[in-house]
Amino acid sequence: MPQDLDERFQRVCLDFRSSTAVYDLTEGRSLTFGDLYEQYQTIARALRRLRVGPGSTVVALVGNRPIFFPLTVACLSGRTALLPIGDTTDEEATSVIARSRARAIVTDRALAIECVDEVPIADGMRMVTLPDTSPAPGYGESVVLKLTSGSTELPKAAVAGVRHLVNDGRHVIEAMAIGPSDINFACIPLSHSYALGNVVMPLLLQGTAVALRQSFNPTQCLADVESTGATVFPGVPFMFDRFRRLNVDRLPARLRLLITAGARIDPATVGWFHQSLRRKVHSFYGSSETGGIAYDDGDEVTEPLTVGRPMPETAIDIRSPDGALSPEGLRHTTAAGSGRIFVSGTAVASAYADDLSRDLDTGFADGGFLTGDVGCFDNRGRLVLTGRVSTLINVAGLKVDPAEVERVLLEFPGIAEARVMGASCDRRGQQLVAFIVSDQPLTSVDLRQRCARTLSPHKIPRRFIFLDQLPLDARGKTDRRALEALAADAPA
Repeated sequence: MPQDLDERFQRVCLDFRSSTAVYDLTEGRSLTFGDLYEQYQTIARALRRLRVGPGSTVVALVGNRPIFFPLTVACLSGRTALLPIGDTTDEEATSVIARSRARAIVTDRALAIECVDEVPIADGMRMVTLPDTSPAPGYGESVVLKLTSGSTELPKAAVAGVRHLVNDGRHVIEAMAIGPSDINFACIPLSHSYALGNVVMPLLLQGTAVALRQSFNPTQCLADVESTGATVFPGVPFMFDRFRRLNVDRLPARLRLLITAGARIDPATVGWFHQSLRRKVHSFYGSSETGGIAYDDGDEVTEPLTVGRPMPETAIDIRSPDGALSPEGLRHTTAAGSGRIFVSGTAVASAYADDLSRDLDTGFADGGFLTGDVGCFDNRGRLVLTGRVSTLINVAGLKVDPAEVERVLLEFPGIAEARVMGASCDRRGQQLVAFIVSDQPLTSVDLRQRCARTLSPHKIPRRFIFLDQLPLDARGKTDRRALEALAADAPA
């Protein structure tokens, strides 16, 4: 299978050698498929020269740059484990690299890490080797370690083999009717599972070009789509909410497909697009562990909103709250039959990087994956999401694990207890609120400055509430309802 991906990419580069593969909007340049193939060969030579062989782990810290595409193929073809890291601080990146026991890093950053050798590759990037780890981590060969949403914890990385990635890309191409002549506009992180399936694989497998931005700016986004002729926009609810607040009066004529994923979108936003712009925002549901799960390909706006029908080669079962299969085998139910969503199929990853890390909320079992989402099927066989059993917080389309932020806060001198939870926010969907019990005088400014040294900006709490002690319920556990009330009453 690695050779299949390699051969398909080489065929794409041969067939479309002079055609634009990536519009690098941040750098103001375009790269052809021929350019990407040259970068692929350079990276493959660097892997051989630095003796980064099968089973080794390569960390990609490259952001939304064109090199991500040939780097992915070169690592999978070289039978390594690729770990892409998204928007992180240097300290977060260094911690993930150390825990992964990586053999090499591809980056343009100067990290405080012991290096053995390095080779320049392309776009100012270099491949750096680290001291050899023995024995090898054992993640496997030709795999991508997909860090799950909201986590920079390596054990929570889903191990996706090349066949899972290729299948996920095939499913997206088929379900969304994305062709070689389309152009994906990508400001979602290429390192995330969403972009791997919707942006990276269509380019590698069939030559679907990409207009690439490092970050999202609503006004600039529309100008970029217009100038590049982009036809497909995979976004997150936060982005579509921003378009609505700007009261955009038109979309570029060639932009034919709007996709939202990562969280449930506000029905009012979908309704506004449909009524004001005569465009449907299509909901797509997936996860790092499973790839794409369901997609709404219909043109009508339903109430309640659905995430559509299962992706190709994908089965969805509704399980009881404890994760057991409902005795009725609830494949088609009403809202009264809501339960845990269990997914099986050819794009579902094999395991987490460390099987001992599995939490109680989700996990790989029975040949599939039990998600942290709750949902049901409507009477037309379309999946409706009704809630979650896990605690991830959605901040402007980015997931945050509150436990990770709590661990950082508890490392600060003077903090005895810390709880982090999500509160509604008009601009960002949700915001982080931290409840702090301290034996020292602290201020919100102090804590934000401390957090900024180790946490990415979207993981820094927007509000800090200082308490003498955390409220407890009758069982002696933290009273989340009391904290929610305190967050609602406290000034923003």
